[in-house]
Amino acid sequence: MRKTVFLRVAVFLVLLVLILAGLTRLLVRKESMERFHPYLETAKEYDVLFMGNSHVVNDVFPFDLWRNYGITAYNLGGNGNTVPVSYWSMRLAYDYTKPKLLVMDINDIDLGDKVSGHTSNVHTTFDVYPISRTKIEAVQDLMDLPYVEDFDGNVIRDMRWEYLFTLGKYHSRWSELTAEDIYPEYSRTKGAHVAINVRESIDYEITDSLAEESGWGFAYLRKILSDCQADGIEVLLVNLPYPADEKQQMYANVVQSIADEYGVHYINFVSLDSVVDYSVDLFDGDSHLNPSGARKVTDYIGAFIRDHYDIPDRRTDPAYAHWTDEYADYLTMKNDYLTMQDGLHEALMLLHDEDYSLACLIKGDAALYGDEMSMTLLQNIGREHLYEADALNNWSELIFPLEEIDWAAEDKVPYLYILDRARPSKLECRGESQFTYDFEFGHVDYMATDESAQLSVQTKNGGMITAETDADDPDIRILVFNSVTGEYVTQLAFDGFGAVKQQ
Repeated sequence: MRKTVFLRVAVFLVLLVLILAGLTRLLVRKESMERFHPYLETAKEYDVLFMGNSHVVNDVFPFDLWRNYGITAYNLGGNGNTVPVSYWSMRLAYDYTKPKLLVMDINDIDLGDKVSGHTSNVHTTFDVYPISRTKIEAVQDLMDLPYVEDFDGNVIRDMRWEYLFTLGKYHSRWSELTAEDIYPEYSRTKGAHVAINVRESIDYEITDSLAEESGWGFAYLRKILSDCQADGIEVLLVNLPYPADEKQQMYANVVQSIADEYGVHYINFVSLDSVVDYSVDLFDGDSHLNPSGARKVTDYIGAFIRDHYDIPDRRTDPAYAHWTDEYADYLTMKNDYLTMQDGLHEALMLLHDEDYSLACLIKGDAALYGDEMSMTLLQNIGREHLYEADALNNWSELIFPLEEIDWAAEDKVPYLYILDRARPSKLECRGESQFTYDFEFGHVDYMATDESAQLSVQTKNGGMITAETDADDPDIRILVFNSVTGEYVTQLAFDGFGAVKQQ
């Protein structure tokens, strides 16, 4: 009899645990799972991990590191992450694998509290991880102060339970459930976020002044360095670029002495002030980068890692062949983002991408000729990333500057710009012109007068794509091709700056 009762109780408890686990998985907010579940599934593949706040989330593209350097990396940054939260995010990640290199952004190192007032951001960082000894230690440590409140006035210490038993937090989400709660869409970007926008920078000035080292951020940065060195993990400290105010720069400048103390590299992008162009590379005016800026920063970090750390190039390793397929999916996502843009500035910004070659045809009376942002973005498309050790001021110079476009704007004549990244090479024509030429993406015929122009491209698969600048045509047409395969991607067409004409 006792055995029967015991068996029934055991079965009941097992079923209860399974039901609660299923409900938890269903009701939990999915952002954490979508961004970080792929890491948990494939953690041992990553040689490099990135930690930090939203600057890391938006500014570092792991698949670009793979494309250009064969570096396998995952972006574990989290919106609103303080340095203490990043420390525990690191410890949780290390339960799954020990990378060869940790790249840690020190932004907001001066914050006074261990967690930010947006406690939902902590959920995004931690929810994906099951209950473990490390997770319990993290919650107890981060939320041990009795006086700290979130932005809603809740005492954070009293909220510790909801980070360990998330069902209690999300049990009332029934009315919010969608198909994505049943079939989550996992990150196709290795944790990064693509923030598409173009905004001008706020005013700022570079300073080399220092603040006093104080607060939780500095204490936990030292814990990060000590723990990593104890585990044989190298660390690269970064202060990712943004138009920082004087106080923010002063605290970031202090980090150099800590880096020197522990014998690690520190790249203070804010002080460099040359890797990105704040006139076209910002998602917002004061903090985050758009994809154009992120690609410049990611490429710089990739070159720095290649030259300063023993990180293998995995592109020819058969065990990583699936990364090529995953990159193809990532490229499809980028193509979709580009095709759906209804703003000229955003489309031009996204074309600063090594995966795209293009042929751009502009009317003689196009409105964009009088728009400084559009003209700068056109120049930005062909910017190359130069990397020379200890010679950092030429990273984002114009290797293929547009020399004819200003004349075309002044004379109000048609203008053609072709960028073939496969070679690489650039071609410009303004006003009356005629030529035929073979580029890597196809055979081009062009004929123009001072009033109108006709462009045709015969692609490698035998297709024909045309663009004209007659009176009824849009201001600008851009034919986009895959720079590696030559495959035609899309045609973008804009009147003014916002309206996309149907092709």
